[in-house]
Amino acid sequence: MESQSKLTRIFCSQAPQPNGHYAQAILHSDTIYISGQLGITKGTPDPEKVSVSDQMLFALRNIENIAGTMGASRSDVIKTTIYVTGIEHWNEANRAYALFFSDHKPARSVVPCSELHFGAKIEVEAIIALPSAAPDADATTTR
Repeated sequence: MESQSKLTRIFCSQAPQPNGHYAQAILHSDTIYISGQLGITKGTPDPEKVSVSDQMLFALRNIENIAGTMGASRSDVIKTTIYVTGIEHWNEANRAYALFFSDHKPARSVVPCSELHFGAKIEVEAIIALPSAAPDADATTTR
């Protein structure tokens, strides 16, 4: 039995555009895979002055905006991977994460790393299950 899988690129104008050879997100079946969202943008002046909390919330809101292009929300997030430049930032990052998700607790991995692109302290990627009433995408979806 052979099956063809259909991948749909998702584009959201309300989140930073990719700076490389990758999609903001990919829809496969009823699952959205969102590429890593930095806590700052390429043009952020003095990124080291942006707090870890603000970076976490910025990245998570971008994920929420991208998911929203397909009718999903933060409560549909099933897994996140968080990259943080130094475990000493973890308590502040975790507080912002808990504030954003409230009672919803997706599965999560935390990966300490030495540095991230553009001087960011936080990067978050996510896997999201589409709600059953989400739109059916036949091509690139733009919002």
